[in-house]
Amino acid sequence: MVREALQLSQREFGERLGVSRDVISNMEYGRVQPKKLLLKHICDLYGVNAQWLDTGEGPMFDKGPRHDKKADEAMAIFRTLRPEFQDYALEQIRRLAELQDK
Repeated sequence: MVREALQLSQREFGERLGVSRDVISNMEYGRVQPKKLLLKHICDLYGVNAQWLDTGEGPMFDKGPRHDKKADEAMAIFRTLRPEFQDYALEQIRRLAELQDK
């Protein structure tokens, strides 16, 4: 339900958590139970209410979904870059942020 609320594919949802699409699929179909550490990571990363995830009670999200497609896309591209290009990209982002603050 969280993944669907965030409008993410199983692959996208899993990538951000550091697990494969197959892991997400197996969890969704009840073939495996997620470990507590993964559930905590889901709560932390996506702003999910831990009580809702555990019991189904309360709102799904603590303060609304923390999903930003542009940021997700930027991070996906950033991760594919070689380290020296990551350094360059990060420096450019810093400069843009400084320009924006002026």
